[in-house]
Amino acid sequence: MSVTVIRHKRRKRVAFYVTAEGVELRIPARLPQRVVDAILRDHADWIEARLAAIPKASRLPEDRLLYQGDAVPLIRSGSARSFTYDGQTFRCPEQWDETALRDAYEAWLRTKAVGHVTERASRYERLLRVRASNVRIGHQKTRWGSCSSKGAISINVRLMLAPPEVLDYVIAHEWCHLVHFDHSKAFWEAVASVYPNVAWAKDWLRQNGHTLRI
Repeated sequence: MSVTVIRHKRRKRVAFYVTAEGVELRIPARLPQRVVDAILRDHADWIEARLAAIPKASRLPEDRLLYQGDAVPLIRSGSARSFTYDGQTFRCPEQWDETALRDAYEAWLRTKAVGHVTERASRYERLLRVRASNVRIGHQKTRWGSCSSKGAISINVRLMLAPPEVLDYVIAHEWCHLVHFDHSKAFWEAVASVYPNVAWAKDWLRQNGHTLRI
C-alpha cells in the first residue's frame, strides 16, 4: 500500500484524494503521527481498492506527442536546432535525450497556454464582469486550476494536452470563482451559464485526466 501524506498549515480536516499517481492523505500540519498511522490502518482496505482501480495511462509511441487531444507526430531531425511545431508535426534535434525534449516540450506548451488562457479568459471576464488579479500557468500535481481569495488564478499546463473544450471548461470554472468563491449552487449555475457542457467536461477529466502527462 502506497499513500502520500501531505500536511497543510491551513487544513482543519483529514481527507483522502485519489490522483493519477495514487492516493493522497491530506491532513492538518500538527496532526500527531500516531493518529495518521491509525487512519491509514483503518482505511487500508479502502486504499488498496482505490489503488487497484486507478487506470494505467497508455504510453504514447516515442514518435508522438500529445497536444490538444491529438497524438502529433514527432520527428527527430539532424538539421533541427530547436523544438518547433508547424501545425501538423513536432520537430526536435536528433541528439536530444528525453530530459531535453521534455523540458522544451513543456516550455512550448506553457507559451501556448499563456496565449490560449488569455484569449479565452477575456471572454469570461466580459460575461461575468470580473477581472483576475494575476494569471499564471502552473504544473500542479492534483489540481487543474485554482483561484485564490485575492483573485489570482493558476491553470495547469497539462490541460494543453486535452481537447480545447476541456481547458475552456477549467478556465470558465476558475473565473466563476471570482464571482462565487465556493462550490455552492450559485457557483455551478454561474459556470453553466457561461459554459454549457459542464457534465461532459467533468466526465472527460475523470476518465482521461490521468493520461495528461508531459
